[in-house]
Amino acid sequence: MRDLGPAERFVAGAIGEPGRRHFFLQVTAGGEDLWLHAEKQQVAALGSQSLTLLAAAEIHPDPDAVEALKPTLSLDDPDEELFAVGNVQLAALESELVAVVITSLEDDEEAIRFIVAPEQLQAMAEVALEIVAAGRPICPHCHLPEDPDGHRCPATNGHFAD
Repeated sequence: MRDLGPAERFVAGAIGEPGRRHFFLQVTAGGEDLWLHAEKQQVAALGSQSLTLLAAAEIHPDPDAVEALKPTLSLDDPDEELFAVGNVQLAALESELVAVVITSLEDDEEAIRFIVAPEQLQAMAEVALEIVAAGRPICPHCHLPEDPDGHRCPATNGHFAD
């Protein structure tokens, strides 16, 4: 496991148009940017579990600091991807910092560990959940996501629905 120490930046987001987005986690530690490919569901789970952890540990991040961080949490242009995300573990430390361990999807031995402040974690979580929610519109007929280039709606026997 590679221990990165304190992270200067921790971002969960997407690049591309809804329906064709690629989700990433970006960690900046020691001046180095690391890119991890993630699935949309992983980003959503990371966002919700981060907020749950902070609440359960009774850690109350400074709301002004959280709001100040959120505009800075857009993904940079991706460099070489370190690995695809397998598992993410979060742990509240006695210092009220949060340890994050992310393992590779393909190799459990390949992993990174870093520490974030509660404000960083909450800001990342809120931005991640906003990005996940900003996906494709939902069809009012079949309640499935509409494709960017048309939607063959099962509720209308495969005809295109508006």
